[in-house]
Amino acid sequence: MTGIYERYMKQKLEKSVSAVLLILFWPLLLIIAVSIKLEDGGKVIFTQSRLGKDKKPFKIYKFRTMKENHENPDTRAYQGDSRITPIGRILRKTSLDELPQLFNILKGDMAIVGPRPILEEEAEFKIEGYSYDKRFSVLPGLFCSIDMKYRAKADREKQFRMDVAYVENITLKSDFIIVIKTAVTVLKGSNVYADPQDR
Repeated sequence: MTGIYERYMKQKLEKSVSAVLLILFWPLLLIIAVSIKLEDGGKVIFTQSRLGKDKKPFKIYKFRTMKENHENPDTRAYQGDSRITPIGRILRKTSLDELPQLFNILKGDMAIVGPRPILEEEAEFKIEGYSYDKRFSVLPGLFCSIDMKYRAKADREKQFRMDVAYVENITLKSDFIIVIKTAVTVLKGSNVYADPQDR
């Protein structure tokens, strides 16, 4: 990763873009926050510990999409999941629940584009004869290469291999392509939930 873009421009550019997006989207953020609060009176923001660059834990921010104090907190969300609120279903389908991560980017915890931040226990997943530690050499991202097509449908091996491939070839062009293709997939509402066997 010796490119000028990755070393000197990427984080500064992404922080600037995130600040602009927060200014532009603040009415939408406010509407979502009020809607969540009015729906059941619970917390608006969901926080969770994730692994960042160099496996350093940080708190990720999301709009809450599930009922508070629900059962089976360690089970991945699935199609028809009764834990998901009506507003939460909309937020998940459109990925609007991820918007608070713009604050993570401003804080320096995340990037706009990079491997998705994973739970600590997910890092224990092993691929025989293959190391994916390189995915932790960069900041995790709001957008990632796996989301261009697969989103929640990808298994861990596919995700980690694509993460490493991304880290080995970070360019402004590749980041732009990932953002555009992911946006198209989200607009189509494709692959919002994992397959039942992956829960």
